[in-house]
Amino acid sequence: MAMRAERKVEGFVVRRDRLDDVALSASGDSGDGDVSSDGGRRSRASTVGGLGVTVLATSAMGYALLLLAGKYLSSAENAVFLGFWGLLMGVGSALSPVEQELSRQTAMASAQGRKPDLSAARTFGVTQTIAIVVAAVLVVPAVNTQLFDQHRELALVAGCGIVAFPALYAMRGLFIGAGQNGRYSAILLAEAAARLVLFAGFVVAGVSGLTWLAVAVAVGSCAWLPFAFRARGLVEPNPSSEPWGALWRRMLGLTVSAALTASVLTGYPAVVKLVAPRGSEDALGGLFLAVSLLRSPLLLVLAPIQTLAVPTVVRVLHQPDGVRRLRRFAALGAGGTLVVGLVVGAVAYVAGPWVFRLLYKEKFAVPAWTMAGLGWSGIALAATMLTVAVLVARKQTGRVVTVWAVVAGLSLLVLLVSPGGILFRAVLGATVAPTVGLAVALVLVVAARDTATRRESSR
Repeated sequence: MAMRAERKVEGFVVRRDRLDDVALSASGDSGDGDVSSDGGRRSRASTVGGLGVTVLATSAMGYALLLLAGKYLSSAENAVFLGFWGLLMGVGSALSPVEQELSRQTAMASAQGRKPDLSAARTFGVTQTIAIVVAAVLVVPAVNTQLFDQHRELALVAGCGIVAFPALYAMRGLFIGAGQNGRYSAILLAEAAARLVLFAGFVVAGVSGLTWLAVAVAVGSCAWLPFAFRARGLVEPNPSSEPWGALWRRMLGLTVSAALTASVLTGYPAVVKLVAPRGSEDALGGLFLAVSLLRSPLLLVLAPIQTLAVPTVVRVLHQPDGVRRLRRFAALGAGGTLVVGLVVGAVAYVAGPWVFRLLYKEKFAVPAWTMAGLGWSGIALAATMLTVAVLVARKQTGRVVTVWAVVAGLSLLVLLVSPGGILFRAVLGATVAPTVGLAVALVLVVAARDTATRRESSR
């Protein structure tokens, strides 16, 4: 039987057994507190396995789309397409905190035996407002020309996709927070499949033109439409428990941190393009493709895992040994990152150029050292994102922003002031910045735990 202990959380009294239920719910088990620990572990393992299959499938579809674009489009067109892809996915990543926030709200509401209140609707509204503002900025002539050159219609296509993102992420957050993992997996698959199927359909039908292929990518942002009715009943029309001002500040902070994240993840090609000298497209074409192939599927994999991590951390932090367990996870994660990063970097150094020659012949040339650097940086970014999830769960928005400000700022600084060509500077920025960012994130997480430990010992 679950313990009937009570604990105050953010002004509410929350029963320990309800927090255990939240953990099981977030992991796919909707037990009532009488579930055995072995059954709970099996359920969590089953859920993680199911989500793993889903994210692998979505990653495979993302890879297939990018590979297809590289083969179908000319080198110049592919460079523009990858810039569009990086912009759309980068802004989408910046808007994704609404998913983690709603998963947190839903998990906490479940712990109190209710559904989330109108704070969820307000959270969505704040994110939707930000998306509309960003879409409007894209059609400003100076911005449009800098990003898309003569393909100015892509700003409108990207804007439509951006405006549709908040609803997609909001529904994903509600589903995973409520333990509706089947629907969560379905909406993930629908998003990736809509892009790939429409893109492939245009290619097979002989529909030419970069714009139509960009439209296919933007359509994936509307994958939430078939799920809208199911998501509506997950929120209660009760007054919001959080003032508008506090909500705006927290969501703006999380969005800024996510935008900083995107600038070194899927949006990195766009950042490099903004500082690169004109005429560098041929030199950077292979790098952009490598970044897109390595980083975009990585984001598809990590976004749902990071969202699942938030309610899991909420559960762990409300267990008697939660601080100790999180400290152990941090140590294991740091060691694992070092080992896996070195292995991935070595494999990328040996196999990366060969894979590119196999896929694209001589169309794109990517040096081995470039692939090694990107391989290491991908693992460092993944570890940083998962470490930051702990700070998100603790609502330490300032520390979240600090981590990604360090990563994005250092990346841009390396791009601007390092010696060497633009290709070398781009790879160096992509490698050094997330490594330093991971170290900063681990320090901030451990510091947060030490503070929590002191509070507990003073009671």
